[in-house]
Amino acid sequence: MRTARLRASRSSAFGAGLSVILIGIFSVALVPLRAHIPPASIALILVVPLVASIAAGGIAAGVVATILGFGAYDLFFIPPYNTLAVGTASNWIPLAVYVLVGFVTVLIDRRFRLQRERAIYHAQILERLAALPAALISEHEVEQIWQTTTEQIVRLVDLRGAMVLRADNQLLRPANVVGDPQLGSAIAAAFVGTNGVAKIGEARVEGFCVRSFALTTPANNFGLLIVWNDHLPAVLVRALEVAASQISAALERTQLQETRIKLDTLQQIDGWRASLLRTVSHDLLTPLAGIKTATTTLADFGDQLEKIEQDQLFETMLSQIDRSIQLVGDLLNVTRIEAGAFELQYQEVDLVSVVRQVATGIDFLSVRSRLDLVFSEGLSPIKADPGLLREVIWNLLDNAVRHSPIGAPVQVILETNSATASIQVRDSGQLEGGADELQLFDWFHAVGNSGRSGLGLAIARSFVEAHHGRLTVSPSPVGTVFTVELPLSQ
Repeated sequence: MRTARLRASRSSAFGAGLSVILIGIFSVALVPLRAHIPPASIALILVVPLVASIAAGGIAAGVVATILGFGAYDLFFIPPYNTLAVGTASNWIPLAVYVLVGFVTVLIDRRFRLQRERAIYHAQILERLAALPAALISEHEVEQIWQTTTEQIVRLVDLRGAMVLRADNQLLRPANVVGDPQLGSAIAAAFVGTNGVAKIGEARVEGFCVRSFALTTPANNFGLLIVWNDHLPAVLVRALEVAASQISAALERTQLQETRIKLDTLQQIDGWRASLLRTVSHDLLTPLAGIKTATTTLADFGDQLEKIEQDQLFETMLSQIDRSIQLVGDLLNVTRIEAGAFELQYQEVDLVSVVRQVATGIDFLSVRSRLDLVFSEGLSPIKADPGLLREVIWNLLDNAVRHSPIGAPVQVILETNSATASIQVRDSGQLEGGADELQLFDWFHAVGNSGRSGLGLAIARSFVEAHHGRLTVSPSPVGTVFTVELPLSQ
């Protein structure tokens, strides 16, 4: 503002100086010819410096040029010369015309300058607000749009303050205020009726001009944009109406994006749920099928079977029932671990004893593979939860046996160093379909093209990580290697 005033003062001084110079030059040039040129023609000629000075310096320069031109014309070109006497009444006519021309020229120049200033102001407002859509597009959350809206509006058009009243459940509440918070509260109260209905329009609050704009689309009512300033010209109001439409469109776009993301998430969760249900069903179906087979055999041929055969069938039924119960228990334990509600029962565990016990159970149930156990010398006991550790080894051995060719060896190697105990399970099965480690241990990819279906591996990794250990998988020249690394001290 100060720069604009200084520029206007310099322009007025330049125009006034120009009027002095031009009127002086014209007077000197026309004095020798005044006997041959009618006074009216001289008045017309002296209009030229008048118009030039007004164009250069505006109203102030025009007033100076009018006074100087009037004086020069009266002194040098109206008899009696070199006096301010007008002489005959007819001499007043060119003087009056000269003054009238100066007055009209000043008015025209003033109007032109106002229109020019208004056009420049319009262009500046539009140029500044043109940056608003880009700022809104870069935001992807409704809360960010509220903040960006008020901050950008105040910064771009030099307002005293702005706020948004957000419509939540048909009630308006301030979402963001830039400026004096107390003034914002007073303005909010002035634009929200006792029934909660928003008021659209203009008001004066504590000496400020305040204007509200509806943030609406055909499908949604988002609330109000409220701005306040010392003065709100009509052009700014119209520009802010356009900005309110842009803000409403950005809010609707963001809302649609959030809805789409929610729908995509729900679809993904539904897919995970279906995959997990298929996996659980698959893992429970195997022991249930064994139970049904043994039960059907006893029902149909029980009186024809030897006592030892009946005992084996009963043993199969009991083991499969135990396995089903154990699977459900493992799933519950995983849920508790992930929720932080499961406390591991650490004890000194002999790895060799646990592996031998699990291997005996796997050997009893399977005729597919041969288990080879390799133990390094001087294995020390480790601190672990024996129940969870047994399930880790069981799931790894069961997975290795089920996915190795019939008769192929499954090797278990136990090693320790100064910090960790290592359990390696080597089988002859290959990973199919390029399955990676993430998919292999993921709950929701347990049934897929990996060639290793079931929940066992996912349960095993969860239990290992609960011990602050690590379960990894890697290919070998003849098959696949699963490696468990557990810290010796917990």
